[in-house]
Amino acid sequence: TDRLFCGAGDVLLVLFDARRSSPTYMAVAEYRFGEHRPMVISIPPGVVHGIKALGGDAATIINTVDYPYCYEQPDHYRLPQDSLEVPYQFQ
Repeated sequence: TDRLFCGAGDVLLVLFDARRSSPTYMAVAEYRFGEHRPMVISIPPGVVHGIKALGGDAATIINTVDYPYCYEQPDHYRLPQDSLEVPYQFQ
């Protein structure tokens, strides 16, 4: 589980639910938040996510996770930004 907070700037967070057993399977959601709209967003395992800074300024993201990363047995994977597995493209 990731918990994201934007401490400076504003961002667009895009979520894609890749959990087959979820009622929102294959759904895409967008959230805009940051210093002008502060919040912490929890992202469960199996939800693919990407972040883009908005407004031309840099953004600072703080991610607190529930378990430390294990290099011997990775528990998360990265997809290329233009992956066809996710029905969303950042503009």
